[in-house]
Amino acid sequence: MKFLLGLSIGIGLGLIFAPAEGSETRRRLAEAAGELSDLPRQKALELADIGQEKAGQIGADVGRKAAEAAVKAVKEEVLGGQERKAI
Repeated sequence: MKFLLGLSIGIGLGLIFAPAEGSETRRRLAEAAGELSDLPRQKALELADIGQEKAGQIGADVGRKAAEAAVKAVKEEVLGGQERKAI
């Protein structure tokens, strides 16, 4: 909330003391508003990229653990079979 208050005060003071023409000031304000309105979309894209990366890491971990469990099960089966033959 304080950020928005500071932003609006800054914009107001900028308009009062602006050295540029009105049309130039309006163009700059429109650009700034466009950048601000684009900010949530940019953040959402960044979060989606982070989420995708995390999901890939989790998938790799799950896959690795599944492969390790499969190898362990095969080894136990092979070793268990050898022990049964030796008895």
